[in-house]
Amino acid sequence: MRAVDTWNGLGIRTKLAILIEVAMLVVGAVTGVIATTRQRAMLEDELRRRGFAIANDLAAFAVRPTLDADLATLRRFVNRTKSQDYVRYVSLLDPDGLVVMHSDLRQIGTRLRDPLTKRALASPVTGYSTPPEEEGVEPFYQIFAPVTAAGSRLGTVVLGYSRSAVETEVAEARNQILLIGLVAALLAGALAYLLSSYISVPIARIAAAMQAGSLDDVRLPLPAGRTDEIGVLAASFNRMAHDLSQHRRHLEDLVAARTSELRGANAQLEQEVVERTRAEEELQVSREQLRSLASHLQSVREQERADIAREVHDELGQALTALKMDVHWIDQRAGAVPGVRDKSRAMSDTIDTTVQAVRRISSELRPKLLDDLGLSAAIEWQAREFEERSGIQCDVRSEPEDIVLDPATTTALFRIFQETFTNVARHADASRVDVALRRGDGEVEMTVTDDGKGITGEQASNAGSLGIVGMRERAYALGGSLQVSGGAGGGTTVRVRIPA
Repeated sequence: MRAVDTWNGLGIRTKLAILIEVAMLVVGAVTGVIATTRQRAMLEDELRRRGFAIANDLAAFAVRPTLDADLATLRRFVNRTKSQDYVRYVSLLDPDGLVVMHSDLRQIGTRLRDPLTKRALASPVTGYSTPPEEEGVEPFYQIFAPVTAAGSRLGTVVLGYSRSAVETEVAEARNQILLIGLVAALLAGALAYLLSSYISVPIARIAAAMQAGSLDDVRLPLPAGRTDEIGVLAASFNRMAHDLSQHRRHLEDLVAARTSELRGANAQLEQEVVERTRAEEELQVSREQLRSLASHLQSVREQERADIAREVHDELGQALTALKMDVHWIDQRAGAVPGVRDKSRAMSDTIDTTVQAVRRISSELRPKLLDDLGLSAAIEWQAREFEERSGIQCDVRSEPEDIVLDPATTTALFRIFQETFTNVARHADASRVDVALRRGDGEVEMTVTDDGKGITGEQASNAGSLGIVGMRERAYALGGSLQVSGGAGGGTTVRVRIPA
């Protein structure tokens, strides 16, 4: 009974606040438990899919250096893969289980015979194993992916992918849910306050207006749709305020009649000022709209290139792989049929050539390295491709070795780099190109210098040089700048700075 008496003695505002707070806490607790359980399952699945993607990418990139026995490139790919989140170790095994490359160089040359490694070597597809958990050892997935070329297995990529990230993200999700529950509780208290204010605010407004002695200043009528005492009081106050407002408007009309001539004299001058200001604003808006449109078109173009590259790589790559397998099947079953085996092998060579063309076209549209391994790796790869095609020596330096930027800045710098190399190939008549990437002091700087015949100041500032104009607009859209300098016989330097 004492609790009932205490409850009955509370005010309406306090009762509403308690009821809403209790309801929000119950709903928040139930929602938090359900969300945490589902979040854990989703995070484990997402973690494995991320590990599969990393392993598949490394397996694809390792084909060429594995065939060429290029251990330096394999080590660079392994180290970059190791630097990604949650990757604890990376190894590349040959078909017999010999460690060809490892993020821990001490493991190179060892031969692994454990059951998990045997399962990875025997699997024709990407998969994972869950090693038994040991006390004091971070739990992880052992993710593996085959390295194949032309239907032959060159080796196996094995990653140690941390599972502790799931617990970390679940803890973060739990904290977020608690924070949301706290915010909801605060909002519930605010709601209770607003409901109580619904009763007291009209009376306070009437009292304030009466004390000020200016009822005609009330711009909005008080709510009078209620039938209680507050509604009757509000209706009476509204009638009184309406009468006073009528008198005030009459006086304002008299003043307006006396000042109409002055307004007419000023109207023409104001109109001229407004028109001039509007013209200047429209011109500025047009310039900004053109820049925004150009930036948008660049973004759309990049997205379309990425979509086309992905479709070409995925669809045509899968189709060519299937054709390769079918031709191999025919070759195995041709027997002694005259000409069939030679024809199947010729078809296999044609398919290999087409696969290389598909990879080249996909890389030219949107290099996969740009999204997977970052700007530094993509520029180094593009420079090597350019060096092979043109015979022009290229040197790339990056400080630090791996520069991580947001996607817009990464794409802009890479496209400026590509346009610069295109100009070198077309106009510079150079024998060497030096590329320097540097991040520091709140910005990222890229410098491309060639030893060609050099660009003149008139050519660099010519509005018809659409390539240079496009590079400047890319840098300007991100708040950066681009400078092109050179001289006759002194080579050309392109320097771009963008806030990081």
